[in-house]
Amino acid sequence: MENQYLENPEDEYEIPWFLIGGGIFESFKDDTFESFNEKLWHILIALTSKNKKDEAGRKQLVAHLDKVILMVKGCHYFLYHKKRLNYEDDWIDIKWYKNPYRCSKKYRSKEDKKLNHHLAHFEYPFTKLSRKEIQNFPKAFKNFFSKMDLSAWLNLLGDWKSCLLNDESLFQCMVDYTPLETYEQLLKLHEACIVAYHWAEIDYPPPNKHLIINYLSSDYADGYRSASPYERIEQVFYDNNYTDLRDSILSLYPLNPSENKPSKIETDDLRYTLRWLLETGWLLLQTDYFPEDWLDPDAADFLRCPVPERKLSFWKPKSLSNKEQGNLKKILSKLYYGIHLQDEIYMVEWRIIFQYERGWSAGMGEEGLEIRNRLLKILDILTLIVLDLCRRRTKPEGICYPPEKTEKVEEKE
Repeated sequence: MENQYLENPEDEYEIPWFLIGGGIFESFKDDTFESFNEKLWHILIALTSKNKKDEAGRKQLVAHLDKVILMVKGCHYFLYHKKRLNYEDDWIDIKWYKNPYRCSKKYRSKEDKKLNHHLAHFEYPFTKLSRKEIQNFPKAFKNFFSKMDLSAWLNLLGDWKSCLLNDESLFQCMVDYTPLETYEQLLKLHEACIVAYHWAEIDYPPPNKHLIINYLSSDYADGYRSASPYERIEQVFYDNNYTDLRDSILSLYPLNPSENKPSKIETDDLRYTLRWLLETGWLLLQTDYFPEDWLDPDAADFLRCPVPERKLSFWKPKSLSNKEQGNLKKILSKLYYGIHLQDEIYMVEWRIIFQYERGWSAGMGEEGLEIRNRLLKILDILTLIVLDLCRRRTKPEGICYPPEKTEKVEEKE
């Protein structure tokens, strides 16, 4: 006979909502993030002051405390059933590694700490969760129960409720001598529950989503992996190989008449590609930690190699010295040091419009020369990164190479 009190999800796709359906979602669904925390603060004030509360006010506080207790029960429910079902998820049960191309500290901007704070990618004003907890919110649940088990927490919060009902302070009842610490723990648990909700809603933001949308004002395709800088490199080389991209940059910023020739890439495509190239190089420098699958060359369905397979054994970047090739992180950091990325993108697009669409020669000043060199070096760096991924890929399939160019042979009459 089956246990009528034990329900199981019908399939794997229902498990996330099953896990947060044990009290987590129910506890805060009628509140905003701010209102939930504000009511919790009022509970703390009521329990630590000697001021008498009216009956209506006490009822409101008790009602919210019941939701807090439900939240605590729900988090324990989540952990228990996740373990019972032996459930693992690609978004939360994953290792995180240091970003190998994180901007060198010497070259970081003043706003770097704010942009790359480990809680910045959530729209909520989170302040309590640690880096490891925001990467894997069940750890916050485990940490919550590491000092006190469920029974102890329910007893403690039950004492809080008794004090509210009797209009007494915690100190009079002598039940909680560290109420502020308890309050802080509950705030952190609430933050983790909000993250859990977004996870169940398949709205779990990647660590750099805010950079793509708010800072770059760029396109963001829904999907955790789509925000990976490595995935965005794929877009740079989606329809373009290394040679055509390099030649297009040279023709856009010619140093001599031989380079002043039409671009091999359509004007609109060139604008989009060079913008993507500049943004991707900048994104590589951001975010302290990347999820494991972003760094795994086998995790991608396809890798688009910008160099023909036949040339891989002897190909070398044309704008990086041997010394620069040995420290791509430092070179990439220096390339973006002291520039405003949006202004840089604007200058490149402005030159494309005037030079190709209006046929006006933009000339070449010192600023143009710097942009030219920056574009060429970033192109080389992105190419080297892709080649490294291709070399480390163990899957026998999934690498797309550009077609070999063949010379046309005219038939003699």
